[in-house]
Amino acid sequence: MALYWHPFLAQFLRQSYGDRLIIQEEVNLGDLPLRVDLLLIRRNPQMMLPYPFNWLGEHTLVSYCSPDDRATWKDLSKLEVYGLLYQLREEFAARSDVTLWLLASRFERDVGKRGGATLTQARRDGRAVRRGSLDGFPTCLIDLSALPVGKATLPLLMVAKGKQEKPLGEFLVEHAAEMPYYLRYYAELHLSSLLEVLQMKKLTAEQIGLDPHDLVRFIKMFGEEKILRAWGEEHVVRLLGEEQVLDLLGEERVLRWLKKRQGRDGQTRRRRRAQ
Repeated sequence: MALYWHPFLAQFLRQSYGDRLIIQEEVNLGDLPLRVDLLLIRRNPQMMLPYPFNWLGEHTLVSYCSPDDRATWKDLSKLEVYGLLYQLREEFAARSDVTLWLLASRFERDVGKRGGATLTQARRDGRAVRRGSLDGFPTCLIDLSALPVGKATLPLLMVAKGKQEKPLGEFLVEHAAEMPYYLRYYAELHLSSLLEVLQMKKLTAEQIGLDPHDLVRFIKMFGEEKILRAWGEEHVVRLLGEEQVLDLLGEERVLRWLKKRQGRDGQTRRRRRAQ
């Protein structure tokens, strides 16, 4: 089942920054159905925001590439068009009044392609942010997979994949009591990484405050056969509890697993006695 990630990004931004940002989705930019993913308007432009939100302009158009997509020069070109249309619609005097953001977990090597949309005066701010000018628009290319893990970056990391996916899971598990909202959605969106973190830390769903029934539902959505092949029935049983595993696997399969496990335990005991 294909997952539409854009509403999650808007939802997570509202959860963490709704008191500081007005967040509008799929903003019409003309008579044709041209829609930018997000418009972020700072409620108080003088208020300091954490990295990377410190690079938001007063009005920022955001184009977001889903985790399985790679940002290309075409995405940057479309973002420039969105900026021009928004400037005309709002009658801003200067392009510098509109900031552009391109968010992606992966970027092609040369996003600012010569002969197309070109990011000039480009400079780095950490590993995650490349800033410059796109034909007069202040522009940020934000590599979601390179953002530091922390409370401030949660809305962006939650809709990313890559090397920060597992550290994000570790952070959420360690702060499970403080962040049940994000932890539950992490279980839905990044199930495989969560299972890896729980296995590493030898924790169960209930120990971190997750409803095992929710986890069963997410596993079914993800594909229980795929999960079982990756993690093994024993880990899934320990993670969920026997009652939930019965719902997930069915009585016949659970009985087969128990019989197989009893056989392995018997062999282990015999080896120990022989030693």
